[in-house]
Amino acid sequence: MKTLLLWLIFLPFTAGAINVGTMTFAMDQDQSFVAKRVLNNNASARFYQVSIRAIDRPGEQEVRTRPAEGELLFAPKQLTLQAGQGEYYKFYYHGPKDNKERYYRVSFREVPTNLLTSGQSRKAGANLEPIVVMDTILVVRPRETRFSYQLDKQRGTLKNTGNTFFKFLLKPGCDSTDEEGITEYLRPGDTLSHPGIKLQGQKFIIYNDKFINVDKSCI
Repeated sequence: MKTLLLWLIFLPFTAGAINVGTMTFAMDQDQSFVAKRVLNNNASARFYQVSIRAIDRPGEQEVRTRPAEGELLFAPKQLTLQAGQGEYYKFYYHGPKDNKERYYRVSFREVPTNLLTSGQSRKAGANLEPIVVMDTILVVRPRETRFSYQLDKQRGTLKNTGNTFFKFLLKPGCDSTDEEGITEYLRPGDTLSHPGIKLQGQKFIIYNDKFINVDKSCI
C-alpha cells in the first residue's frame, strides 16, 4: 500500500481519511467490469477523483505507462461524499482478450471540499486538512486463463506456473488459526520459498474465491 499525504501547510488535522477496502482487487476472466467502494471516513464532506496507470508488475521497480485509449474506463469521473457516505466506482475493461495478465495502479484522490471553494488562501492559524492519495492495484485476469502450480514439499517451494495470480495461505500445524498463518500473492512465474511448506500444516491456494487444499496431511 502506498499512501501519499500532500500537505498545503504543516498544521494539525482531525484523524480520519478515505477507505477503499482491500489494496488489491481483481477483475475475473469472465467479467467486463468490477466495482470498488469508496467510503468517506472524515467528519466533513470530501471530493474524489481517480487516476489510472498501467504497470508491468506491482512492486518498487514497476514501470508505469498510460493505458491505451479506451482500454480501461471508469465511472463516475468524480464525486462528492458527505461524512460517513460511501459510493461505488466502476471500472470497465475493453483491452485485448488474450492470455496476458494486466496490472493497473488505481489512485483515489481525496480533497476537502473547503479547498475547492476557498482555495489555498486561508486565514492565519486555520486548521487546514490534507489532500490524501490512496494507491490500489487492479488486476485484470487474462481472458484466456491458465491456472497451474508446482508444489515441492522437499524443497519447501511453491511456484505459479500458470498465467494468472493466486494467493497462498500457509497455516502451521493442523489446529492453527487464520491469524497464525501467512498469506502471499504469487504472480505468474513467481516462486515462494518457505520452511513451513516442508512441514505438516494447512496449505491452501485461493483462486477465484475458492480454497484449494494442496496438502492433505491434516485430513
